[in-house]
Amino acid sequence: MTGRIGSKPLGEATPLWLIAFMLLFVGLMIGSLLHNSPERGLIVTAQYLFAYIFLMFILIRDEPKVAYRLAGIFLVSMVLIDIHGIITFYAIGYVPGEGKGVVTGGRRLATLLRNPNLAAAMNALTLPIPLFLWATGRIKSYVALPIIAVFIGTVILTSSNSGLFVTLLCLAVFTAFLSTPKLLLRLALAAGILAAVVAGFGSKDLLPKTFQTRVLGALSSGDISEAGTFVSRAALIEEALDLISEEQIAFVGLGADQFRERSVQTAPVHNLYLLLWVEGGLLALMGWIMFSAVGMLHGFMLRKAGGDKRVLAAMITTIVVFLTIALFNPHMYARYWTIPIFLCCGLGLAQLRQAADLPRASLSPKALSLKRR
Repeated sequence: MTGRIGSKPLGEATPLWLIAFMLLFVGLMIGSLLHNSPERGLIVTAQYLFAYIFLMFILIRDEPKVAYRLAGIFLVSMVLIDIHGIITFYAIGYVPGEGKGVVTGGRRLATLLRNPNLAAAMNALTLPIPLFLWATGRIKSYVALPIIAVFIGTVILTSSNSGLFVTLLCLAVFTAFLSTPKLLLRLALAAGILAAVVAGFGSKDLLPKTFQTRVLGALSSGDISEAGTFVSRAALIEEALDLISEEQIAFVGLGADQFRERSVQTAPVHNLYLLLWVEGGLLALMGWIMFSAVGMLHGFMLRKAGGDKRVLAAMITTIVVFLTIALFNPHMYARYWTIPIFLCCGLGLAQLRQAADLPRASLSPKALSLKRR
């Protein structure tokens, strides 16, 4: 990886991003100190520091060559992981005794990430990158369509309800940003052809059995309790709401990892909003939500500074998917969660710089507006 690391990766929005982290840090640490678990607070906040601050400075590059190279490397990595998983799913399947494998005992594709829901979520979170590259002409249709097909096929093989939902959401949001009468007509025609093919030759038996049971079963019956682990996760959410009410948690929470200690299931609630409220109070929750608000602000600033709507579509879609994934996950401090967001920010800056042919020093929205005058 080449190129110089900038001091303000998000331009004028960088200080706001740092303020968001400080709110998250203070909320988690105060709760941890007051409840005698400072070491857990330090461990959790250190993870957030690396994923949300260090990676921001490392991955957001405005040099077009570097930004596109980083995005391309990550995209190729995801495609290779998916292809390896698909081949393993059909050629080998589940291997007993190997712990968390590429294919689970329930015949769900987990890929090398070793988690079906995570694999599906990461595909949905990465999907805006090939959509952006396709929309801007950086990759042709004969490359983009197979990549998108691999992503969707992987999500289906994971049999993840949440993963399928965020994938469809990703496609819908990105399409909505770029929608034109011509595009909508093409999409309607393609959907009609697909529906005709499925009606004439398709069958749900072509889909994996686990997908039919976990996903189609819940959709066809309308009973959401059939959707995988919904019942146990709903119980955790109820526990979190009860704990917030009983402890009257406001700005200060119970400290990092304390929900797990108090839970009947000894597990964190799979809803990051509630988990941060319980463990870090409203300070931590506001800080984490502020990350996404700053990201959206940065996208609109790029658009106002001269970036086209494809840049805004990629950034906003990634953030919307990210916020939705947080509804189904505990702490999101793993490195892979923020990489697609930062890469999309880098692609936006690179596209803007490439279009305007401006030096690094003039990339701030203020400088760009002065130049246009």
